[in-house]
Amino acid sequence: MDRQGPSRYYSAHMNRRRIAAYFVAAVLFFVALYAYVPSLPAYVAERTSSLAAVGVVLSMYGLLMAVLRMPLGILTDVTGRSKPYLIGGMLMAGIGAAVMALGRSLGALALGRALTGVAAAAWVPMMVVFAGFFPPERTIFATSLLSFGSSLGQMIGTGLTGPLETLGGTRFALFTAAGISVAATIILACVPIPRRGAAHRSAVTVSSVLAIFRRRDVLVPSFTNALCQFGVWALVFGFMPLLARHMGATPVETSLIMTVNIAANTAANLFATLIAHRGGRRTILYASISASAGGAILAALAPSVTLLFISTAIMGLANGLTFPILVGLSIQQVDAAHRSTAMGIHQAVYAIGMFTGPWIGGIIADAVGIRAMFAIVAVFSLVAPGAMISLNRFPATAAREEAAG
Repeated sequence: MDRQGPSRYYSAHMNRRRIAAYFVAAVLFFVALYAYVPSLPAYVAERTSSLAAVGVVLSMYGLLMAVLRMPLGILTDVTGRSKPYLIGGMLMAGIGAAVMALGRSLGALALGRALTGVAAAAWVPMMVVFAGFFPPERTIFATSLLSFGSSLGQMIGTGLTGPLETLGGTRFALFTAAGISVAATIILACVPIPRRGAAHRSAVTVSSVLAIFRRRDVLVPSFTNALCQFGVWALVFGFMPLLARHMGATPVETSLIMTVNIAANTAANLFATLIAHRGGRRTILYASISASAGGAILAALAPSVTLLFISTAIMGLANGLTFPILVGLSIQQVDAAHRSTAMGIHQAVYAIGMFTGPWIGGIIADAVGIRAMFAIVAVFSLVAPGAMISLNRFPATAAREEAAG
């Protein structure tokens, strides 16, 4: 395969059926990961009166991602193999859901949630493989398309939660997710995924990998994103569903609150793709974290469920703008042979926020209440990422960008 020229390689692999099948498998994978997420906090809370314990169980998802995404990215670059990790990740999504459905204790729920975190680590090679189906000049299009697929899967999954819970409870939603993960695995198994050749693997050495860990342009956007994700996962994917239930929301309404967030996130992703190359990214980031903090304050003060919908939409729009810009900054200047490693570092670092958000949020909520916790996290989500944004460097793609940024 290494003896073929780039045009022959990409023409061989830009197969519409292959791309479509891979895209569908990715969408189903995220449906399986999110088909029960809106009801999961209440499901865990049925087994304990401690909000801190609820936060610990929810945090297992981000913890395992933080631990595994970086080594998985390195392993993918070193071995040139991706399909075994992709199939394993998709199967693990179903196993984790089944463990939570069958589990009767907090320990079993924590184990199941951890296994779904193992599954989500597969997003690193999933993104890189899909980009490899396209020529280099279409990499941004490829990653944007698959990101849209992941958001679509999340929207479908969270949209299904309410109806599934109404039909058979949270366990039914969990078992449904397990079945969907099997379907995704079968589809992916039928997609030919080439192993990258020796020339690619020889470019990856211990010293070159270690050099990525020392790069400021990789680390600063990654830690900025971790601080942003802390707020998202403490609030939207952590205790927003519980706050909604306490305010009298039905399972369907709770599900829709999260679906609205993801829909707003998806719309902002597409918008960010259109405007990011025009410059002014620093301004966009500052405006987004300010809007996110405002949305969190609105939730803390909301007297009705209706305002929670507005709050979650604002936070979704804000995260949808910050996330792709920070991801792009972290890999923008990294060569192709090390992009899986850089992507793995970025995803592992921002997963720290996904892990610590529910965990620390639960501790704070236990101490001062859910609404006060929302207010505290809102202030943190404005100040901490704001300080980090000032440290980010914004490489200009046009002369006007520096002035705009």
